[in-house]
Amino acid sequence: MKITKKYFDKTPAGKAVYEFTVTNSSGASVSFLTLGGAIRKLFVPDAEGKMRDIVCGFDNAKDYFTSTGYQGMIIGRVCNRISGARFTLDGKTYKLHVNSGKRDCLHGGKEGFSHKVFVPVTFENELGAGVKLYLISPDGEENFPGRVDLCVTYTFTEENRLIINYKAQTDKPTVLNLTNHAYFNLSGYDSGASVMENELYINSDQYLPCDEDLIPLPCGYQPVKGTDYDYTQLRKVRVPLDLNFLLRDFNGMVKRAAFLCDRTSGISLTVYTNAPAIQMYTGCVMNGPELYKGGVKQVPLRAICLETSFPNDAPNRPDFIPCVLRPEELLDSTTVFEFGVV
Repeated sequence: MKITKKYFDKTPAGKAVYEFTVTNSSGASVSFLTLGGAIRKLFVPDAEGKMRDIVCGFDNAKDYFTSTGYQGMIIGRVCNRISGARFTLDGKTYKLHVNSGKRDCLHGGKEGFSHKVFVPVTFENELGAGVKLYLISPDGEENFPGRVDLCVTYTFTEENRLIINYKAQTDKPTVLNLTNHAYFNLSGYDSGASVMENELYINSDQYLPCDEDLIPLPCGYQPVKGTDYDYTQLRKVRVPLDLNFLLRDFNGMVKRAAFLCDRTSGISLTVYTNAPAIQMYTGCVMNGPELYKGGVKQVPLRAICLETSFPNDAPNRPDFIPCVLRPEELLDSTTVFEFGVV
């Protein structure tokens, strides 16, 4: 395993951003930024052994700030939406920044974890090699309660697995719902291929219907059977998605959550997690002016996100699995992206 570091760019505030690349003996590699922990490149072999870069990313830091897509970034404090940009915890109501529609909070607020510069430490162990990214979020940041001490560990293995582990503690009761917002195109981010032709399996019998602002309806999770969202058997994606699915038999253990494959390249992606839910997003509004690496245009439905997490709007829904973190607790969440061929 080899780890390299290079200067990438600087933030609008003038902070240096570095890129780390971890390469295994087969030549497969993953590159992350200290800015938001963004996964910027991911080269894995296709069915013929050719390396393809299968994640969307930008060539400069400015585009990560102006884009509204959170490409490849760590999302927090709370990923997805918080309805009304407010929540109540232990009898106290916290008002948040509105950055989704006219009234809701999305992906942590005005400047969530996605746009922070993390402190990196490289490592190599029996699993592989990678980078630990450290961040301290002070009490009251974005009006969330409690200081949060966060460590996100990216490990890349000889078997072409990318393991993401989140560990966090707080000094006051708070809410915390973390994910990674990588956009995958298993034909290659620059292939021009639609993900509608990918085949998808989700280990879920229930999806979460939402209103026009993507806030969960009062009915909560509903059966996928008989809907366009039944991926209990492997089939083509076929329909645009921006939906949360409740994974079967959640018990805090890491288990298979989803499987995605592209028959053209032969590349497959299996997702494992100990999170209770997964948000499937097919880049429905991936149409920003910022160009991807090498000048590739953003086009809707040409990438898919598989965001493991707690349920959408969990801080406001007592009927959902809660994302509350208390001082005596340790958040320890793992997601594995395993790449292979079919």
